[in-house]
Amino acid sequence: MSDVVTRDVAEVECLPRVLVVDDSRIVRATIRKHLANMFEIVEEEDGIAGWERLVSDDQVFVLISDLTMPRLDGFGLLDRIRKSQDHRLKGIPVIIISGEEDADTKARAVDRGANDFITKSTDRTEMVSRVSAAVKLAKASRELQRLALAREQAPVLEVQSGLASRHLLELEASKSLASAKRHRGEVTLVLLALDGIDALKARLGEAPVAQLVSMIGQTLSGKLRKDETFALVDEAVFGLLLSCSINQCGSLSDRLLQTVTQARVTFRGERIQLSASVGVSNSRTDGGYDASALLVAAESRLSAAREAGGNQVKLPDISMAAMDIQTALSLLYEGKQELVTPHLPHLLSELAPLLQLAGLSAS
Repeated sequence: MSDVVTRDVAEVECLPRVLVVDDSRIVRATIRKHLANMFEIVEEEDGIAGWERLVSDDQVFVLISDLTMPRLDGFGLLDRIRKSQDHRLKGIPVIIISGEEDADTKARAVDRGANDFITKSTDRTEMVSRVSAAVKLAKASRELQRLALAREQAPVLEVQSGLASRHLLELEASKSLASAKRHRGEVTLVLLALDGIDALKARLGEAPVAQLVSMIGQTLSGKLRKDETFALVDEAVFGLLLSCSINQCGSLSDRLLQTVTQARVTFRGERIQLSASVGVSNSRTDGGYDASALLVAAESRLSAAREAGGNQVKLPDISMAAMDIQTALSLLYEGKQELVTPHLPHLLSELAPLLQLAGLSAS
């Protein structure tokens, strides 16, 4: 018998909590009768008591409130809620129990921040539907607040390595992509991962490998310009954000790979030979102006490089990109006309205004 009671209590505690504030015991009992099977109902008799419950109980998802109450009426309660500095309170869905109020009174309640209305005669099905929608709204709002807080609290630097964090790289990627969109530029992301990191940890130990990763990070960072974002995005995985084309960044990826393979690392007198895998993505070939898509594409190519045995660079297929004029000219100067030919229709359309202007000037 005790086991059954325990399960019942657990089930009640998992139900979304709804606060009903009304000075009428009959109204509160009616609402409880309609909603008790779907929600955990708590009650207060006036606006002051309702406000105190909301402040002290962060598990209340929805408020159902009358407008006419002693001490603090529904309008006053709405004002306190919507003017609160607490995001949880300010965003809580409020459903007004409507009696014989006229349209102006309802409009005033909406202006104060009411989300919905029910009447004392609303049937069970409709009441459950309206409260369920309000609970979903509350849960979505809380999740957005949680994510926003996590972003605010996310570190911008990795403590041990002193390098930028993945969070900072993502922020900078979003900024760079927004700028590239405005100015018709492009952004390239390079992910470099040390090969065989698990085998190294088994062989050397966790602490020495952490020091090794930090050392490699500092060495790679020293090869870059100060204005380039270089971050430790995962265990032994570095990210580099560049405002350049694939052709311009490809040689840099090779140099970074070479820096790792040529690093002189010793542990207890033994030389440790390192290698790395590199995956590259580009806004023109992959994610457009979406930072998440850019990261996913680079991570996919990094995985492909690792699965192929490591110590190599996986670049986007340049034929998939909408080639810009500068890249086309660079390839022509290098004698790589075959790479430019597939893009001639796009390049000519880009040059059309200039050609038109030249034709007008000639005439």
